[in-house]
Amino acid sequence: MSATQDGVRSTLSLIEDMALPHPSGRLLTTFITEALNPSFAAAYARDKLSAGECDLLLSGWTHIIESISSNGDVPPPPNEKIRRDIIKRDGNRCCVTGKVGTIRDPLQVMPILPVPSGWATDKVVWPPPKPPYDQNADSSCPKPGIFDMLGAFFGPQYRGWWLSYSREPEYMTPLHSHWLIRKSVAGALSRGLIRLDRLQPSMVEDAWQYAVNPVSVGTLESISVETPYALLADHSRSGIEKIDPRFVGTHARLCKGIRLLAIAREIASESSSQPPTSSYLTLDIKSHKTSWGLAFLRGFLARATLNVWLLFPRKARIAAYEMLRKFGRLVYGEQGDYSTVQRVPFGLYLKYQGEPDGYRNEFNALQMVRRYTSIPSPDPLDMVVKGCDEDDPFSSSRAFLLITQVPGVPLSRCEDMLSDRACEEITLQLQHYISQLRDIPKEANPSMAICNTLGGPLRDPRIRGEQPMGPFPDEAAFSQILRFSDEPSRRGHKILFTHADLNPRNILVDRTIEADGSISWRVTGIVDWETSGYYPEYWDCTKALFEGFRWSKRYNDMMKSVFKELGDYSQEIDVEVRSWESGDGV
Repeated sequence: MSATQDGVRSTLSLIEDMALPHPSGRLLTTFITEALNPSFAAAYARDKLSAGECDLLLSGWTHIIESISSNGDVPPPPNEKIRRDIIKRDGNRCCVTGKVGTIRDPLQVMPILPVPSGWATDKVVWPPPKPPYDQNADSSCPKPGIFDMLGAFFGPQYRGWWLSYSREPEYMTPLHSHWLIRKSVAGALSRGLIRLDRLQPSMVEDAWQYAVNPVSVGTLESISVETPYALLADHSRSGIEKIDPRFVGTHARLCKGIRLLAIAREIASESSSQPPTSSYLTLDIKSHKTSWGLAFLRGFLARATLNVWLLFPRKARIAAYEMLRKFGRLVYGEQGDYSTVQRVPFGLYLKYQGEPDGYRNEFNALQMVRRYTSIPSPDPLDMVVKGCDEDDPFSSSRAFLLITQVPGVPLSRCEDMLSDRACEEITLQLQHYISQLRDIPKEANPSMAICNTLGGPLRDPRIRGEQPMGPFPDEAAFSQILRFSDEPSRRGHKILFTHADLNPRNILVDRTIEADGSISWRVTGIVDWETSGYYPEYWDCTKALFEGFRWSKRYNDMMKSVFKELGDYSQEIDVEVRSWESGDGV
């Protein structure tokens, strides 16, 4: 690791160790990670933090972002001729999505960014005087702290360009500062939901080519694009001047900060027990109030319909599920490139292409969880196996599992939206649910202590490529397939019902309004029970922390707090970390 990289990482670690109230820590890290030169920004931040000026650093960075995102001024609009030139240059299509305008979502000639309102005034001289600054200078000038912070983030040359533009925006031709864009896309950009990351070099001569990327802070609004790339060029090939890429680059560097400041406002609104009024975030508040009679009627009718459906032949149900999967993909889109789960109509999800034994185990596990606990989980409706293709000697049996939808958003997508208090609430709820899970009795294969919920072999992606293993009569036999099998921490545990894949993708949460009108967060679902079974009591803890580098320190600390009240698994975590460092698996 170079000294430059070491300086950046040490400063980020320093911020992390300060345990600032969320999202202040995340916000401060963006000053470094999104800077033009992260090492310069890290050195500046480290000096301020060492001097005990964390609050000033945060307020300065907030001021820089909000000078554009909230308090920026509208740049001079183009005249009619320049407006026509912009439309012609951009090919009469949205610069970002490549789409034409519609009645609901028209194309508009819009500024790429507002003019910063608090970075400079007409009394600022460029180049600026060297330190020490005149303490008697006019208060309307930028404070030296902001000036220095802009330099640390942008670099002197970039800062000079921005200060010059913010003093006299009328000298910038609108051809450089405006583009043709859909109204909805302009809103998404202003809220920091998407960013344009420049690709080097451009595949097209005399053009700026960008990747259109979502900003992974808080829950995401999807935006439809013709291509994942945006080409900012003169599409008319008539010599019209292009957009200045510094506007696009600055937006990309600030958009995470824009999102985090929006989240900070939402958290402040929650703490005052006032329903959020802004549209920065995309997670709806749920009251979860349904009359008992209506819920009973719906449940009765649904169960009666299901009982009739299950009388249909297996082949008919398989054919229906194939069509339902295709229809769901058309209506709701695919869940992901490698996902084998598809949302379908009627409030259902269809798991497909699964290994039959895994789906049988999940079906049974969900039935047990719903029978013995109050853990919010999907209701398993049907599991059917599609046999091998007789014409394909390499084919294997695949299964379909139909389950009900549970509300909420994966914790992995909305963790940034949680206040510190909300994290504590979710921690307590998870402790309660895992305690219930551990009390589920073992009903199958009493001669084998460690097995899946049906008493059969276990499967874990970390071990033997998810090939079946066991069942095992005791923990000693089970530990023999693990690394460091003779360690004391691989012995002497209770064997308990275990989810076996607790990670932030499988924990769903949602905001809710309580009876007293306050806003809180609830665990609304725990999903993906395919690998569940009876394991040593530490298994859910260590599995939740597996590949912790994929998750935030905040999430890892939260999961450690969840299990802290259930047992001391520090030695078990230590031996598994050593196992993970030795290679995949445990």
